[in-house]
Amino acid sequence: MVVDNPTSEEMIPASSSSTTTTHDAENRSALLQNPLVLTDVGGSKENVLETLANQEHEKNKCSIEFGKKILEKLEIRAKENCKNSVEILQVHGEIVETIFNHQQDMAILVIGLKSNLDHIIGKNVKDIIRAIHKPVLLVNSKFQRPTKLMIAYNGSNESRKLIESTSQRQIFKGVKREIVNLNKYEANSYDVLSEAKMLFENEGIEVTTKHLSGEYEDTLLAYFNETNSDILGMGAFGHSRFKELFFGSFTAKILTKMTKPILLFR
Repeated sequence: MVVDNPTSEEMIPASSSSTTTTHDAENRSALLQNPLVLTDVGGSKENVLETLANQEHEKNKCSIEFGKKILEKLEIRAKENCKNSVEILQVHGEIVETIFNHQQDMAILVIGLKSNLDHIIGKNVKDIIRAIHKPVLLVNSKFQRPTKLMIAYNGSNESRKLIESTSQRQIFKGVKREIVNLNKYEANSYDVLSEAKMLFENEGIEVTTKHLSGEYEDTLLAYFNETNSDILGMGAFGHSRFKELFFGSFTAKILTKMTKPILLFR
C-alpha cells in the first residue's frame, strides 16, 4: 500500500506484487491550498451554522476531487512499474486508524516523506509506525531500485521480524545485504551478528556483517553513507513512550537525519 504524499508519484517502487494506493480525503482537506474562508458571520445563529455547514461541504468536495486526481496519476505510474494488479482506494476518516484497519490487506506500507528535510517527522508518521505490524518503507527522496540493503540488527523482536521480512520479500530479490550491529562491546556484537547471519542463511541468502563501535546514530549513518547503501532497515520504536520522553528515540533521530529510504518494522 502506498500512502498519498505530494511527492509520492516519484517513489512508487517497481514490484511484481499488487499495489494499493490510498488517499485519505479527510486528512488531506486541511492541506488544500485555497480553502474557503468565512467572511460574513452576520445574521442569526441558524444562518451562521448553515453557512459553516455549507463551507465544510464545499471543502470536502474539493478535497475528494483533489484526491481523485492524485490517485489517477499514481495509478498510471504504478501500472507502468507493477506486473500485477493495481488498485486505488479513496477513504474517509482519521489516517492512522484508516491504515490500521487496512493492514491485513497489505504486505508492505510505503509512505512518502518531505518533512525530514527540515529535520521534522510528523506525529502521524510515528503513530502509523507504532500502530501497524507490517514493514513500513519511508521514502524521503526519488525512489531508485536498491542494490544494497543495510540492516541495523540488535537482537530485538523488531529487528528479528525485519530480517524475516527482508529475506522473503520479492522487492529485495538480488539485493546485497549487510548486517551491522552498533555496540560498544565488540564480543557482544559478534554474538548478535552471528545470530542474524544464521537467520539469513536459513533462507539461503548470503550476507556480510559488520561491528560498529559506539551507541549513537551518527556512527550508523556515517557507515551507511560510506558504503553507498541504498536502504537502511531497522526495528522501530523499541522503547516505551515514557522512556523516549526522557532519553529520546534512536528511531526518531535516524528518521530526521536520513536522506535515503528507511525500512522499519515495529
